[in-house]
Amino acid sequence: MGTTCCVILLAITGHKAYAAPQKTPLHKQHTAHAYHLSPAPVGQTQRHLPEVTRRQAAETVQVTGLSQGARRTKDLQKVPASTSLLTAQTLERLGVQNTRQLARLTPNLYVPNNMPGYSVNNYFIRGIGEIDPQGEPSVGTYLDGVYLPRNMGTMQELLDIGDIEVDRGPVVFAGHQSEGGGIRINTLTPTNQRHAVFQTGYGTYNEYQIGATVSGALIRDKLYASLSFGRHARGGIDHNYTVGKDTNNIDYSQARGKLRFTPTDDLEITIAFDGTVDGSTNRGVGNLLNPYIYGNYNRAYPKNNYSEAGFTGNVRYTLSPHLSLYAITGIRGYDDKGMYDNYGDYYSRVSQNLYYRDRMYSQEIRLHGDYDGLSFNTGAYFMYENWFTQRWANNQSSYNTAPNVLTMPVLAVINQINRNWAVYGDVSYHITPKLTFTAGLRFNWENHANAETLSYLAPGSHLATPAAALAALNWGVPTSLAWQTSARDSWIQLLPKGVLNWQALPNLMAYASISQGGKSAGYDFRAQTPTALGSLQATTPYDPEIVTTYEIGLKSEPLPGRIRFNGALFWNQFDNIQLTVMDPSNGLSHRFNAGTGHSAGAEIETFVQITKDLELHYTASYLYAVLDKFRGVVSRTQLASGQIYSNTPYDGAALPYSPRFQTMGSLTYHIPVNLPGRFEVGVDVSYQSATYISSAINPQTRLPPQTYVNAMAGWTSTDKRWAVQAMGRNLLDKRYLQSESFVQSGGVPIYESAQFADPRTIFVSAKMSF
Repeated sequence: MGTTCCVILLAITGHKAYAAPQKTPLHKQHTAHAYHLSPAPVGQTQRHLPEVTRRQAAETVQVTGLSQGARRTKDLQKVPASTSLLTAQTLERLGVQNTRQLARLTPNLYVPNNMPGYSVNNYFIRGIGEIDPQGEPSVGTYLDGVYLPRNMGTMQELLDIGDIEVDRGPVVFAGHQSEGGGIRINTLTPTNQRHAVFQTGYGTYNEYQIGATVSGALIRDKLYASLSFGRHARGGIDHNYTVGKDTNNIDYSQARGKLRFTPTDDLEITIAFDGTVDGSTNRGVGNLLNPYIYGNYNRAYPKNNYSEAGFTGNVRYTLSPHLSLYAITGIRGYDDKGMYDNYGDYYSRVSQNLYYRDRMYSQEIRLHGDYDGLSFNTGAYFMYENWFTQRWANNQSSYNTAPNVLTMPVLAVINQINRNWAVYGDVSYHITPKLTFTAGLRFNWENHANAETLSYLAPGSHLATPAAALAALNWGVPTSLAWQTSARDSWIQLLPKGVLNWQALPNLMAYASISQGGKSAGYDFRAQTPTALGSLQATTPYDPEIVTTYEIGLKSEPLPGRIRFNGALFWNQFDNIQLTVMDPSNGLSHRFNAGTGHSAGAEIETFVQITKDLELHYTASYLYAVLDKFRGVVSRTQLASGQIYSNTPYDGAALPYSPRFQTMGSLTYHIPVNLPGRFEVGVDVSYQSATYISSAINPQTRLPPQTYVNAMAGWTSTDKRWAVQAMGRNLLDKRYLQSESFVQSGGVPIYESAQFADPRTIFVSAKMSF
């Protein structure tokens, strides 16, 4: 795992709590932490508290006798919601190097492996997700408490990871709302203990990684710092046979620095800076109509130049033994310039040169109170985002069949400004020592503005031959204006939540909840048709998507430390579902509110320490997700083969990226040999059933069932200063289909693009800690 720290040292509240622990009232013992800090509100997970609150004092390890990961896992067992925790040790054991590899590690989490660039990622939980790489995530990514507003940049290499918490269900009482859940990435927080890790590795396709993390006190008990750096590179796994270059490589560097200041026992300030530079090629796309389906034949090579920088500030101030005030500040931005090969087409139809610029500022202030029998959490949140795009796009025309291929290249300049204000609060009341009720409400007000200019890149009839279109796409100058427009609108959301949880036994809890989550409204960022229809598309907003979630669950540890079993049943009701759908007659996409739908399912997650040397992790989920009522005109086309092809969604269509079944099991075995150090081997097997990539259900949009097998062998020295690990991924070497786009003309397919899973890879790493 890229420069992952073995030991993560975390801290949150003043030293008075450590020096003079207070007795916890009986009715609150099931939520109080072993290190005697004020508990999170009952019925509310730690995900609702800022990053500094989640850091649980490494200096008090001797009090609990548990590792940080074990304490976090124990805490989440008291949270009445479906959550999973992936500790640094778990991620390292599974050979997980980045957040894209989280797919199938937890129940009902799907991570599409078809993003156009290495730094782009998105998540689907329980059938809820955002299909568009430029869209607002339905499942939010939170980096040390700060929300990342686009799918671009959510892919993170795990250089100084503490843990990743996966929350299934609406996130409404912390920062920016996320209707489907949250992926919470928590990184190293420096403490008094000095610590350093250096790591390197090499594998197939000339893959290599180097990285370092150092942490410690600059002024003992007052000022602490950490610094991490990682570099990850790999040669291309596929080839562009037209330009003679490899594609789908990795060229990625990331760094993060933190300062933590504790001037008094009651005040803690943590600031962090991070930066990413990604020169990996954008995804080179295959084509099922090509001679070699994995190869790329586009005359436009998928270049990429992505850079991102971010600042995070966390402040915790203890007002009294019962009240704490928190503030989280986020400033982030990225620039991206490159050629996007969307369909692997030899004539570069629908290829695009793009320049993206995103600037975001967010501020959250939160007050947490904890009194006898009652606790509360209230806060205010603001986010400003300016998203700017220049899109040199090669639209199809009516002349799109070889050899008479003509296209219409255009330049779209889009400037969107998004503002989000919210206030929220929830209260937890202990009805009895074992029964707790929590109620909360979020008020959300959002304002969105869109200004767009569309210009032609070809003169005269605005049609261009493939060679002329490729030249125009290479940052060409507009020849004339097609249209110019702007629009602005505002929306309000009220999102309630109610939870009833019963702590039947110290290691057995049941809960039931009803909650609503929302996803922001906005304007289409793909309006590029040079007609009045394109102008209308740019000024027609889509409304917020609302999800109402009903959930019942069980969390148990029949044998603490040996057996853990969690399960949940859920029902999601969707209103104003937001979908992005491509029209196969012209290759153009548009975004709209498609109608209503629902998803229902079940999930389990277990851990069993079978023997002192053998442990099992197993997850499984079932999901049924469907569009109940399509709000639009159903359109179908009869192909020359006689097949009826859906151009649009329809009533009863499956929701995208919602496999019916997912499961993953991993076994880790400590080999008891009389040799220095610790030897381990492990294997994990995951399976997902077939799924569709679009609610326009067709054979061409179906992904087949997929099974992946990974294996690990590792050695750690007796003093734990040295570690060596060999990791094999996709050992079956199955290049499963990950996406497919079909475009036809006159009933005949003109391209059928495809993206595939990476082939089998082997990677060996060595790490030194001191």
